[in-house]
Formats: sequence, C-alpha cells, structure tokens
Amino acid sequence: MTRRLCVVLGRDVSRSLSPMLHQAAAAQCAVDLAYVPVSCADDAHFHRAIDALMTLGASGANVTIPYKRLALARSHRVSDAAAEMGAVNTLTLTSEGTLVGDNTDGPGLLRLFEALPDERFARVQLLGAGGVARAVGWALARRGVDARQIHVCARRRAQAESVAALVGAKAGPFERIAGTTLVLSGLPVEASIAERAMSEWVDTAVRPMIYDLGYQRDARETPLTARARAVGLEAVDGRAMLVEQAALSFALWTGSDVIAVAHAMQQAMEEAVSALP
Repeated sequence: MTRRLCVVLGRDVSRSLSPMLHQAAAAQCAVDLAYVPVSCADDAHFHRAIDALMTLGASGANVTIPYKRLALARSHRVSDAAAEMGAVNTLTLTSEGTLVGDNTDGPGLLRLFEALPDERFARVQLLGAGGVARAVGWALARRGVDARQIHVCARRRAQAESVAALVGAKAGPFERIAGTTLVLSGLPVEASIAERAMSEWVDTAVRPMIYDLGYQRDARETPLTARARAVGLEAVDGRAMLVEQAALSFALWTGSDVIAVAHAMQQAMEEAVSALP
C-alpha cells in the first residue's frame, strides 16, 4: 500500500485538530496516510509549500486562514462551489500534476443546516464577514433560506456588502437584530468579543440558537457558546463544521465513503473532549 501525504496549510496550524481527525479516518478506512500541519509565515512561504507538495507527489492539502483566496488563485482548475465562494480550502494533486481547488466549508455547513428545522432560519444574523462568511452565505442559499431574512453584520461595511451580495441579503454594522432565530458567528474566538456580542448584538427575545463557527484548539467550548449556554440558549461551536468539511476533503482524496469518514472523525473528536481534565 502506497502511503499518501496530506497536509494542512495555514498561518499557525501547530495546534490544529485536523491531523487527529484525518488519522482517525485513515485508520477506519485502512488508508496509509501521513497528515502533517505546515505553518506558513507569509504568501511566499505558502507558495513554496505548494511547490514542495507537488514535487513530493502529495495527495492533497487543507487550507485555512489566511490562504484560502491564495489557494484559489494557485489552483489550475476549481470546483463550481469554490468559484462561487471565492475561496479554496481543499487542494487535490492529480497524477498529471494538476492542482484542483475545492471548498468543503460550504457543503459541510449545508449538511449541518439540513439537520436544523426550518423555523431556525426565520431570521438569521451573521456576525463577521471574513473568509468563512462566504461559505455561510453559500450554504444558507442552498438551504433555501429567504435572503430577505439574512442580516450580515460586520465592522467594515464593504466586506459585509460583499458577503450579502452572494445571496441578496441585508448588510450593516454590528447591531442587535430584533427577532433573530439563528446567530452565526464568524468572529475571533475571544472572551471579550463573546461578551460584547451577547450583551450588544444578540437579541435573545425569541431564544435564538448561537452557532460559533470557530473552535478552541484544545477542543473546549468557545467563550461565545459558554456565554450563550449560561443564559439558557442552545449553542454549538465549529467542531461539527470542522468534522464535516474534513470528512468531505478526505473523501475527495481517497474515494472513501463520506458517512463512514465523518463517523470516525466525530468519534475521535468526542474522545478528545472526554479526555479533557
């Protein structure tokens, strides 16, 4: 069996949970896999890493902050989803030396959104307009959410409008949106931001679900989900999204069944959480 080489590329991925997830999937699917985190200090470093992977005949790479748009530009061809989101988080290196860009963030989120009841999407507030926000917009549109009920809030109005334009949503500054039923946060995972979000920007009147798209590197809950649960709200963090997008990436590289892969990854995540002191 030939060993496959895959990596995760980002600014600082030294504590990424991705290696744990992919190794669990490899064990489940009997795939001989080496999955390595590679931190890239700048754009030039990212390009050198891609060159090295192509020389080594690697199978693929996951790409995270802040290189998803650079990965799009570097790809020889891209999937429709990646083109629509304007970002690549998964690179597949073919035997012909072609670099194929895809985005599993959006489809991964869509799988999670499909498990939520329609009433959760009656009024949606997206906090932040960074890289993951475009994937959120893509997934909301495919979930059939009424664009008139989606509000994108960000510090930079131009960024908010760019994301909102993907689905015809509303854009504006950080503010409390009355009657919100689902809050999706693409904001940094920081206690001070969580405090401000819950006290100033989230309307708790109709008990919205709080979905923090970020996650803690040690698999603990985020400050935002902890703050939301403290006031009795349903809250989840980005670990579920991480599992879904990772499972789709692994399936792209290996042809494995995505359901079995996601199950193995979810089990590994649960074991990591249960082992926390």
